[in-house]
Amino acid sequence: MRQGTALTHLFSLVILFVFGVSGVYAFSGSPFLSLKRTSDFVRPEWSREITGPHGYPVYRLRADGSALAVGRVILHGGERIEVSLFPDLDSVALADSDVILMETNAQALWALVPPSSKAEVAVVLERVARSMRDRFVTIVRDPAFDTNYRERLQEIIEDAYTRLRRNPVLNIAGQSMTEIFGSEYSERLADALLPVVLPRMRQAAFEMLTPSWQGVSGFVTEGKIDFEPIGRAAVDILADETVQRVAVNNMFDVARDDRVWRLGVLLADAYVDALSSDPRLEKLVEDLFRDPAFRAEMQMLERESAAAMTAVFSRLIGRGANAKPDILAVRIIRYILLNRPRMVAVIVPKEPTLSRELLYRYTPLVRYAR
Repeated sequence: MRQGTALTHLFSLVILFVFGVSGVYAFSGSPFLSLKRTSDFVRPEWSREITGPHGYPVYRLRADGSALAVGRVILHGGERIEVSLFPDLDSVALADSDVILMETNAQALWALVPPSSKAEVAVVLERVARSMRDRFVTIVRDPAFDTNYRERLQEIIEDAYTRLRRNPVLNIAGQSMTEIFGSEYSERLADALLPVVLPRMRQAAFEMLTPSWQGVSGFVTEGKIDFEPIGRAAVDILADETVQRVAVNNMFDVARDDRVWRLGVLLADAYVDALSSDPRLEKLVEDLFRDPAFRAEMQMLERESAAAMTAVFSRLIGRGANAKPDILAVRIIRYILLNRPRMVAVIVPKEPTLSRELLYRYTPLVRYAR
């Protein structure tokens, strides 16, 4: 072997060794120090049946909501969890903090978003909802929609709903969600919407009941009732900015309820699956987007939706004044996209600005009594 080749191999090995040591140090702290800073906690019931990896990272939340990797959590086979902190992070302690164990799912991602970013997301979604409402009202008022799409869309929606109703599990979930909303949220929503809705519905009812020769003739000869005033009133209500704002605000309040969250995700997934599995919907959407009558509206909606998605995504993963991507948020999104559920532990300092939202959804771990 030539001397140059031997030196090349030696330098390659040295470089690989340095990179390996750097990776270990970045993830686990100094390899020359032992992880003696450990604490034991009781393993939650919901995590005891989880199989797969038993070691996961531990993060600590900073004041701006960003995360810092500070150790590892080990899920033992019994009822114990061991949290080990890196010894070179003296500023991190468990004494004055809560430790939360969570799965890497959409609920965890949203719970970790700082309140200020959530408010910005709400503003963006409200703006998009208003734009979608305007586009929707413009499209459904177009005679071309009545002629080519209304009956087709109605059949698809009704068939998907019928399939869900036939599923006993989803039927019970829908009834439970209706009961929760009716007993705890409907009265507040009604109080906010009735001042806007009642005048329009009263006017529509008056128009229906006002006798006209055409209406009387249609009712007598064919048994038809003119419901067009109700349809116009419904479109006007959807177009009202007060109604849209109240609906969005209440939607976020309802979504904070864990029961509604779980049932809503279950029903939404099932309904989306039912719709997406119907080949008629794909054909309808394709025809709608290619229809010259709606081209301008569709192009505007596409641009606004793309800009909104970019803004929402940056607020979901951004932390601090410069909205730098957070390592924990990126990790959760990665596992969501890969469909690989994992867990992480989060150390939350006992500060109201940080702990309020997390402790609303998650119960801190309890120390293990030896």
